[in-house]
Amino acid sequence: PRTVRLASGFDMPLVGLGTWKSKDGVVGDAVKAAIRCGYRHIDCAHCYDNEAEIGAALKELFDSGEIRRDELFVVSKLWNTKHEQRDVERALRHTLAQLQLEYLDLYLVHWPMAFARTEGVAENFPRRADGSGPMWDFEAPRADGSPGDVPLEETWRGMEAAVRAGLTRSIGASNFNQAQLAAIDYVQVSTKGGIPIAVNQVESHPLLPQTSLLDFCRARKIVVTAYSPLGSPDNVRARTDSDPSLLGDAGIAAIGASYGKSAAQVLVRFHTQRGVVAIPKSKTPAYMAANLDTFDLELSEAHMAELEAMGAAKPFRYGPNGGAKGHPRFPWPEYFDSPEEAAARAAREAARETAGEMAREA
Repeated sequence: PRTVRLASGFDMPLVGLGTWKSKDGVVGDAVKAAIRCGYRHIDCAHCYDNEAEIGAALKELFDSGEIRRDELFVVSKLWNTKHEQRDVERALRHTLAQLQLEYLDLYLVHWPMAFARTEGVAENFPRRADGSGPMWDFEAPRADGSPGDVPLEETWRGMEAAVRAGLTRSIGASNFNQAQLAAIDYVQVSTKGGIPIAVNQVESHPLLPQTSLLDFCRARKIVVTAYSPLGSPDNVRARTDSDPSLLGDAGIAAIGASYGKSAAQVLVRFHTQRGVVAIPKSKTPAYMAANLDTFDLELSEAHMAELEAMGAAKPFRYGPNGGAKGHPRFPWPEYFDSPEEAAARAAREAARETAGEMAREA
């Protein structure tokens, strides 16, 4: 299959075009090229700061009759400054205006942690008085004087309201860990008429196969989308010379050669063969077409196991997200711990486990 059925009942294409880090003057042409070579899924986000150009490209294709709106699956994301329930619909309407669309196919909560609320849409990373940042939600009270902390449950209420308003067909999460997904899952199933999580978008590739998270999501009919499926080779801001290269990995290249495919095609198929959506980014039509030309590839069980084992012992993240570890809802602080922090975290977890055992025995 080239699509996967969401809990909302809609079908989502298994391969889409990622637009993170796609610059102005480039992203519009990339979107047009992708759609012309067969892509029907475009992944966007407010904080990528390129939705206006994507919207202009989509309008051009709609006006020319090259594609209809109902043939596309368009995704965007709620940014961290708009987690209060009252802000969700307004933020989504701004995204729709930028994209020149009447509705989205999928709207995601971009991160589980919230920044301090901003009134406008231009300030994505609010700063403290001393210039440091980002400023977290809990560091300042709300306008009515109540605590600034925004629970995930409140944000999800706003997301559900957006579905009921017809602004998006499906809703989901991005960068959520299992406990955070479970919290939202509990909210929607315990509320009459609650709307389930359709998708959780996370970084994933053979060095970060997300096997446990994938099993968790499958059990709850949550589809996983993999961003940076090729290892984010163009993320020069975060990459170092010592980072592993998936596209340059000899083992992956050898697997591809055995099927007459490239390393990039193996990486895309690694996800879609597991039922995971992949959103590789490219501005080159030939690479776009190659990434889409993967559904005739059936990786053997041995090759799938070899790829998944690459990150089993020591997972590797390309995303430079450790600076957000100061928020209590940061989803994977343990990955960015120093040795001292890791030891302290292990001690706390051991203490909690001991306390739990004592409580059960009592």
